[in-house]
Amino acid sequence: MRNGLPFSILIVDDDEDDRMVIDEAFVSIGYGDKVKGFIDGKALLHYLGEVEPELYPTLIVLDNTLPQLNAGDLIGILKSTPAYEAIPVVVYTTLLTPSRKEQLMAAGATACLEKGSSMEDVKRVATELKNMAEQGSKEAGAL
Repeated sequence: MRNGLPFSILIVDDDEDDRMVIDEAFVSIGYGDKVKGFIDGKALLHYLGEVEPELYPTLIVLDNTLPQLNAGDLIGILKSTPAYEAIPVVVYTTLLTPSRKEQLMAAGATACLEKGSSMEDVKRVATELKNMAEQGSKEAGAL
């Protein structure tokens, strides 16, 4: 089984401009076709509920502040659902206090990354996320 097809990374961000910038960064590193974006957590959960397990992503990326279900809420749902609990979750946000980062990590986030202020910063983060997704895909293939 090859996990993460057709999308290796699912990104949830309610800010259209931020989604566009990260999408552009993934395209620039040749990974644009492996990423799918969602406007909110409900859309993410709906998608996961509709796809076969072999099509689950190898990485989920969440903005911290989302409408209805924030990153902490989503992490709690994902980590308490047996079908999704093994999928690594990264929080990718503009500003994160140390206490909030601690809460998210305790809830099950794999990492917390800051959104870049320049396109080069965003490309660096996109490359880091790509590497995390590819590592997750290799680990899933070994199971």
